[in-house]
Amino acid sequence: MNTFKLNGISVTDYEGNGEPLIFIHAYPLCSRMWDDQIEFFKNDYRVITYDIRGLGYSNELDSYLFTMEDLADDLENILDHMKIEKVHACGLSVGGYILLRASERFPDRFSSLILADTKADSDDHDGLLNRSASIKKIRSGMKEEFLDAMLQKLISSKSSENTALRKRIREIMSWMDINGLCSVMIAIATRTNFSYRIKDINIPSLIVVGSDDVMTPVINSFYLKEGIKNSVFKTIAGAGHLSSMERPDEFNKIVSEFLKGIKKK
Repeated sequence: MNTFKLNGISVTDYEGNGEPLIFIHAYPLCSRMWDDQIEFFKNDYRVITYDIRGLGYSNELDSYLFTMEDLADDLENILDHMKIEKVHACGLSVGGYILLRASERFPDRFSSLILADTKADSDDHDGLLNRSASIKKIRSGMKEEFLDAMLQKLISSKSSENTALRKRIREIMSWMDINGLCSVMIAIATRTNFSYRIKDINIPSLIVVGSDDVMTPVINSFYLKEGIKNSVFKTIAGAGHLSSMERPDEFNKIVSEFLKGIKKK
């Protein structure tokens, strides 16, 4: 395992011998949300994770002013630095936003896309106002209250009964600092509406979503499936927004079967 920093971004290369497979995490978490996936895939793939700019260990930045374009730049810079020509890439929530933009900017770098609990459209009027209200709440000293409320939206009611899981997610969230929480939320708000461009994606794609996801409901993932040619669509029963953490065994099986199917073609 090799962990390094690139332009302030904390990257971990698990140095497997297979094809490279990179995981991009959700907000407001860090790469530790992928622990179950790392353990499952690291023997068959060269698994790579990183903390999005401003979150996790990527929190010692010269500037906290950045946009979605910068987040896409970070992914490209990581691939360039590691001399990876093509990669399987899995992004959940904001990780999916980054991948959608990256798939437009540098599509030839992807062997496949796994788009989990994400969507193609940008924030509408109410969405932008809600983000502004959340930023004000965090800056006013109510970070913990914001995170508590966020946790209720991130996982399904069934998953919330799992005390160990709930505590693990809440602990990871607590590591995030105020500057990172606010700056990444602003960057998310700068993403473009990709709804009319998904038809141009020619990369083998898996769309997976928790059946009880209230943050990006199933219909959003269905629109991705309808727009992306020859994509595969899977739902995970009983899971919410963090489907990879709530139902890791099922999530891993779905992703593994998809990747094996690509190899056979």
